[in-house]
Amino acid sequence: MLPILTSDSYRGFSSDMHVLGAGGAQPLFVGRIVWPGQKYASDAVIKLYQPETCGLANEVIGFIANKARRIAQPSNAGILLLEPRHLTGVHSSINDFQDPATGLVATWVTSLEQNTKPFSYIRRLSTFSSKQAKAFYRSLFCKALASVDHVTGNNDRHEGNFLYIDDLKYMAIDQGCVGGGLHWHMTWPDNRARNQLLDITREELSVNELSGWIAEAILEHERTQAIWAEIAEEIKSSLIGLLDDESSETIVQYMDERVSGSTYTESCGKLI
Repeated sequence: MLPILTSDSYRGFSSDMHVLGAGGAQPLFVGRIVWPGQKYASDAVIKLYQPETCGLANEVIGFIANKARRIAQPSNAGILLLEPRHLTGVHSSINDFQDPATGLVATWVTSLEQNTKPFSYIRRLSTFSSKQAKAFYRSLFCKALASVDHVTGNNDRHEGNFLYIDDLKYMAIDQGCVGGGLHWHMTWPDNRARNQLLDITREELSVNELSGWIAEAILEHERTQAIWAEIAEEIKSSLIGLLDDESSETIVQYMDERVSGSTYTESCGKLI
């Protein structure tokens, strides 16, 4: 189970990462957190979601699924409950993010991983080569993450939503758009959620390379299928208090349908 932290674990604001609400992105800042089992505070990335969205639930779903598939991601994660007074360094008004029932701001918090950069940033460097790009798309990380993103319906895996460590190491971040977005609970999760990793892989690899990639990606998806029942059970138990029973059942059923059968194979086939 992911931890639910309170202000007792929070040691204060460090720096902004996004201006509140800019460009439609969720606001981010760096704060100091004492994680369970740790003695000293360390830097963490703290993300705010409006209480009427299912952003926190989405992050939990994605983190659990990625962890089960051993996809690299921040080493610590959880939900951090703060009072508005703790967020004065972020912005003067946070009313949109305050739960009217509790008066608290529920945030998603992950450890700040040092020496990482968004893949989109690395690709802009003049020293970055097509060989390095292809190394990513051929990696086990990419193939496993494409499978999980398909199952969870995460349609926001652009190149800023995974981190580059070196040419052989990467890290997944930001699972806020599971189910196709932040508001799937108001209608139904998107059955046509775009898998951006599949799309950008098609752009980078030749037809022959892509055929080999698809064969290996389908094998990775079979590994996801093999352990999905266990993942789904953990997700169900972790969504208690984040979603009502109906919404929880809805998203699990949605993912059960997407993991089974040939839906992933068919989506990969469209790349050829």
